[in-house]
Amino acid sequence: MSEKRLDYLDMVKGIGIILVVVGHSTYVSDGTLTWLASFHMPLFFILSGLLFAYKGSDGEPFTKYVKKRFAGMMIPYFWFSLIYIGVDFYYLYAHPEIMNLTFIWNAALQALSLFGISVLWFLPAIFLGEIGFYGLVKRCKWWMLGILACVFAFVPDLGMKALSATLKMEENWFNVWLGDLIMALLRVFPAITFLIIGYGLYCVLMSWSLKPVYEILLGIGCMVLNAAVAFANGRVDMHFLVFNNVGLYYLGACSATVGLILICRNLKPLWLLCFLGSNSLIVMLTHLDCQIMSNAIRFAVGMNQFIPRAKDLMLRVNLYAALLVGEIICIVVINRYLFFLIGRKKPVKMQAPLD
Repeated sequence: MSEKRLDYLDMVKGIGIILVVVGHSTYVSDGTLTWLASFHMPLFFILSGLLFAYKGSDGEPFTKYVKKRFAGMMIPYFWFSLIYIGVDFYYLYAHPEIMNLTFIWNAALQALSLFGISVLWFLPAIFLGEIGFYGLVKRCKWWMLGILACVFAFVPDLGMKALSATLKMEENWFNVWLGDLIMALLRVFPAITFLIIGYGLYCVLMSWSLKPVYEILLGIGCMVLNAAVAFANGRVDMHFLVFNNVGLYYLGACSATVGLILICRNLKPLWLLCFLGSNSLIVMLTHLDCQIMSNAIRFAVGMNQFIPRAKDLMLRVNLYAALLVGEIICIVVINRYLFFLIGRKKPVKMQAPLD
């Protein structure tokens, strides 16, 4: 089983997590959000399927695979659910005008249903998706995986229609919990579809032999296709299972992911992108609900008081610079001292700058 990291995939993940953070910032246009949402979360599922094939994870014993993925996904899910709720309690004490017990109770229900508080929805979706995907790979032929990927792509849309027609979530807390649980389980189906796509993409990429310049041009073409599809399909959201046209959604997500892979694997590795990519989970978990984003916005707004010109540009520069510094600090502290939060049993060795 291969353990060597692929720098270009870390670069793709680094770009992906940067776009996730940008998408959660305040100063982004609707058009930019429409484009980002078309691929920035599916990208991580597709890369997981690709890495599953690269590492030969289907050769691992099932129990070992489940334990490893549970430690890497669900332990952070439970720890950060507690952290997010703790932050909410702090705001209930310090700023009761913007926080109440009902909000905290609903957050607890989201955590217990695996719906996930805020960005945490991603972890149960990919964990359960990977477990289901492992079982399918062990039992299904290639052609059957392709059929299942197509079928699973349409399950969430049908499931959401059935859910809205049969369950009145506003009636009581149990209905809220049950509705959240059903939505969490419905996310598993697109997760498996994207994992199958990534698994097949690995075989295609490994057999491809194009000149670097052609691959880069093809990658740019894929990104152009993604932009066209994204605006044709409108705003989508895997978190809340809003796909609009299902075919366009998967085409847009796959074209952008393939485009970024083709471009990045023909570029010299950039250390910062590789660093952020290899620590993308920490960035995902900390940038929003751990208040790094809100503090970065306060910093940028405060700095803007001393800037006479180009305030909009400098606001964004200061915001993203503060976010970068904050996330680097989080990455170092968690990897060295709070490694148990991300399911590790010992400090994590971080990637050294590339030559």
